[in-house]
Amino acid sequence: MSRKLCLWIGLAVLGNVSVNGQSKLGKLSVAATLSPTYRHIAYRPQYLFPESDGQIVEPVFVVGNRWTPGFTTGLTAHYEYAPGWSVVSGAWFQQTTLRQTRPGNDGTTRIQNRIIRIPVVLNFQSSQKQLSPYFSLGFFADWPLMGRNIVTRTDQPTQRLRLQSDKGPYFHVMAGAGAIYRINKQYSVVVQPQYAYDLGRFGGYRTHNPAFGLTLLTQVLYTF
Repeated sequence: MSRKLCLWIGLAVLGNVSVNGQSKLGKLSVAATLSPTYRHIAYRPQYLFPESDGQIVEPVFVVGNRWTPGFTTGLTAHYEYAPGWSVVSGAWFQQTTLRQTRPGNDGTTRIQNRIIRIPVVLNFQSSQKQLSPYFSLGFFADWPLMGRNIVTRTDQPTQRLRLQSDKGPYFHVMAGAGAIYRINKQYSVVVQPQYAYDLGRFGGYRTHNPAFGLTLLTQVLYTF
C-alpha cells in the first residue's frame, strides 16, 4: 500500500471521527462509580500468614463458603461508536472484607482484600428515551494490592497487619442488566446489577478459590 493511499485513509478516518463528534455518534463520556459489592468465595482449607513486623502473630485459617461485603469506586470512559452501543474502560478500586470470630470467641479477625480493577465492557442502550434498559457484557482484569489483617482481641490492643496477595492479574467475565436515566444532555445516571465470575489467574497460582461477585453498579455520567 502506497504512502499516499495510507495518508488518504488516515484523513478519511480523522474526518469521520470529526463528523461523528459533532453528531450523535462518537460521543465521549466519563463516569464516576461508587457501588456496593459482594463476593462469594468458596475457600479451600488454607492458612493465611500475615507479616509480623516484629509482632507476635497467628496464622488465619479459612475454609468454606463465605460472603465478603465491600465497595467499588473509580472512573471510566465511555465511547459511543453507534446509536445505543458503547465501549467502556477505566480503573476501579475495590475492597472487600472477610470477618470471622477468633477461636474461643476471643475477638474477631478481619481480612481486607484490595484490588485495582480494569474493566473492558460493551454496553447496549436499547432506546433513546429518557429512561432506557441498559445491558453490559465484558471482562475484568484485577491486580491485587497488599491486603490487611485486623485482629481484635479482648482487653488487648488491635493488631493491624499486612497480608501478601498472589500476583495478578486475575480475570473475570461479567454480565449486567439495568437502566440508564438521562437527566439532561450532559448528565445521566446508570443503575445496573452485575454478575462477575472469577476465572482465576492463568498459570502459576498456588490455590484458586472459586468465586463470583455481585455489584450494584451506580454511575454518574458526564457527556462532552
